Amino acid sequence: MNREPRIIKKYANRRLYDTGSSQSITLQDVRDLIGAGYPIQVVEAKTGKDVTRPVLLQIVADQELLGRPVLSNDFLESMIRVNSNPMRDLTRGYLEKVMTHLESQQDSVESAWASTLKSSGLEDLGSISPLAPFRQFQKRMFEVWTAALTPALRDEPAVDEDDEQR
Repeated sequence: MNREPRIIKKYANRRLYDTGSSQSITLQDVRDLIGAGYPIQVVEAKTGKDVTRPVLLQIVADQELLGRPVLSNDFLESMIRVNSNPMRDLTRGYLEKVMTHLESQQDSVESAWASTLKSSGLEDLGSISPLAPFRQFQKRMFEVWTAALTPALRDEPAVDEDDEQR
């Protein structure tokens, strides 16, 4: 899904303008574009400065305020710990690869689910998410990852469960 990024211009009055559709948009519209798979780049209209990151963070913050948490407290705390550790670049690259992989797997599962429903004449069940088990797996994988990195982030030696049993 390698697309050119949609250029969103941000004006001093905080209005956003989608150059792809030639219309003003909201943060929710930007979120919807991202959800539809469009990469985005937000630039200040006057200077051309890239302000994508603050806009993405604002979208995440807005979701939190609406009671739809994007990230757990544990994850946020881990991100702060990782960012204050020399391993931050390695960890950032790892997380980007994991998210890319999970996204591709999610697309594959959703496509297979839609195909199965269509071939069996059950298109109306398309609103049922086949991804619940995968989301549980993702959550557990993050918990394992956090437990593995926590000693390194605190400069403590990692303890192998096998060593404890000996």
